[in-house]
Amino acid sequence: MLLSLTRHSAGVSRQAHANVPAGQSQYFARLALDDQTRRDAYRLRYDSYLASGFIAPSETRLFQDIYDDLSNCQTIVLYDQHEPVASVRTCFLASGSPQRSPAMDTYPEQVTALLRQQTPTGIGGRGIETTRLVRSPAAENNQGLVFLLYRLAGYVGMMAHTQILLACVRQNHVSFYRRLGYTPATEARSYPGLNCPMLLMSCTRQRYDEIRGAFPLIDPYAGATETLDGFLSGETIPVSLLRS
Repeated sequence: MLLSLTRHSAGVSRQAHANVPAGQSQYFARLALDDQTRRDAYRLRYDSYLASGFIAPSETRLFQDIYDDLSNCQTIVLYDQHEPVASVRTCFLASGSPQRSPAMDTYPEQVTALLRQQTPTGIGGRGIETTRLVRSPAAENNQGLVFLLYRLAGYVGMMAHTQILLACVRQNHVSFYRRLGYTPATEARSYPGLNCPMLLMSCTRQRYDEIRGAFPLIDPYAGATETLDGFLSGETIPVSLLRS
């Protein structure tokens, strides 16, 4: 199984989806830089968390928080043609910076210590938290969407030369994150916005590079991948899940 990402212009058509080879599932991804894409992300979060019992019902049917308005946080949305099906948010952090994220606010001492760690490359002090990873209830069994989101989040992190990857996860997801190279850094605690405890896990850039080399499903550069620069500037790009 292999994921393939290619650059695409902002105008996405149904014909492009129709031209996907047999056995390949194609989606489209873009950063939430406009109001509609942001609303798509907030609706996905709401529907996912409500279905799982992690939030109370709301008349707005949207789930957003203070971190969505911070300059160091970016949200990614995946679409099945024009239907939003999954989303994830990345939050950049730097040692000595006042930048905030859910992990930094929940586990300040541990995150600060992780950011201060020395790295073999000499490029330290930069981290990224992957948070608000959700799928629509209709796509909750589509594990491929999770890997697509991690590939895109990984690309964002690599472009920022981050050396520490962070994620706050529920206890029943710890084994999955271990397979992605993460190790627990804290015990479970209350987490902003959700009524379920979360624990902090971390992964070094060196370990991430080892894992993505052995596990192409999360490697942004696996397969015939062209430049993804347009994605960071707001272009809509096709992202494909190839099944052998």
